[in-house]
Amino acid sequence: MRLAFLVADVRAEKPTYTTMYLAQAARELGHDVGLVGVSDLTLTADNQVAAAVTRAVPTTASTQELCQALADNVQVTEEPLASFDVVFMRYHPHREGSGGQGPAIDFGWRLCLGGGLVVNDPEGTQRAGGRMYLSGLPEEIRPRTLITREPAKVKAFLKSLDAPAVLKPLAEQHGGADNVFYVARGQVKNLNQIIAVVRKTGYVVVQEYLPEAAHGEKRLLLLGGEPIRVGNRVAIYRRLREVEAGEGLNGIAKKCPAGTRPGPIRSLRKRCEFGPVEQHIVDLLRPKLLADGLYFVGVDIVGSKVLEVNVFTPGGIHANRELYGIDVAGVVVRDLERRVAVRQAYKKSTERVA
Repeated sequence: MRLAFLVADVRAEKPTYTTMYLAQAARELGHDVGLVGVSDLTLTADNQVAAAVTRAVPTTASTQELCQALADNVQVTEEPLASFDVVFMRYHPHREGSGGQGPAIDFGWRLCLGGGLVVNDPEGTQRAGGRMYLSGLPEEIRPRTLITREPAKVKAFLKSLDAPAVLKPLAEQHGGADNVFYVARGQVKNLNQIIAVVRKTGYVVVQEYLPEAAHGEKRLLLLGGEPIRVGNRVAIYRRLREVEAGEGLNGIAKKCPAGTRPGPIRSLRKRCEFGPVEQHIVDLLRPKLLADGLYFVGVDIVGSKVLEVNVFTPGGIHANRELYGIDVAGVVVRDLERRVAVRQAYKKSTERVA
């Protein structure tokens, strides 16, 4: 199998990144693995997607050595991406300041038009990459949310909610430096100023505050709409956010739910279990994820609600290895082998008919 990973910058990859674990697992299974940075892409005059593909040499034994090899010892060749069996998009346009309409999405879409296998599906990724995607989920598994530009509607929703809430921009900001605010039940002080700050970039998302967030969020990895399992262990863990040493948070930020605090933070990871609540969420999520072509995703869960669906760069393979000693990357790569084999079988069948 020939597998290309599309990332923001090949040389910026780190040993703990999920992409490195996936690439190393594929190499260990004997596959041809290349990495492509967004700036390495080219759309040729005949509308073919080409790229400068980077390969580490020689074969490495760990993600640490793989990253070192990518910095010191590589081969770079210009190749059509259509020649790869899988193009795995591991690029987050919001972090690059290009919003949900990043160039990688367009390049991936053109590959799909030519019959290529792109993970995750570019069109589905574009739909799911924004904060409005959660509004399409069943009400029972998402926080109550209003999206508007009208201050009066924000205040009316807060009044009807009659509970704490979080205000944040609909458009994620470059580098993740969001203006995210906690608003207490019945709060009047500074509310106008908060709304004004948030709506500077466009629409305001008003979301009910989930008290369970004080105990962290659960990060669950899904593959083809199903929890990733290694033996009896599901790839899920709890993330707790703490302020970096020496950095203070004001009273507002301290109360923000996991995944929404501004400022420098670090994540503490702990073991947790996959139970009936999480299974119910997965059962309701699965049809939508499959319909949108979202094959490998990370779901952040607080209590019984979905806080975020990460479709650009779902991570957590390193954390699962550290916490449980399980090889999640190997599961993903072997499933990709299966998908490629099925596609090839159908292709051969079609060729015979033709």
